[in-house]
Amino acid sequence: MVFGPRRKVIFVHGCFWHSHDDPACPVAHKPRSNVDYWLPKLERTKKRDQENIKALESEGWSVMEIWECELKELDSIEERLCSFLDG
Repeated sequence: MVFGPRRKVIFVHGCFWHSHDDPACPVAHKPRSNVDYWLPKLERTKKRDQENIKALESEGWSVMEIWECELKELDSIEERLCSFLDG
């Protein structure tokens, strides 16, 4: 989501597709089959995410990332969102 007047961006990432590296994440995992295909693909996605965030921040944007596994804790997400958008 883009909040242009506030210069803020929120990315909601799928834990598998964006390689969430939190060991407590129950959703992210390394593929066990066809790893020659999947591992480079997932690494490119992770690198692209980092490049996009860096580019946005260098232009003065604030970036928040929310992970798929965090969406089960709606109260916590609500607090983070309000703090991020109001701050």
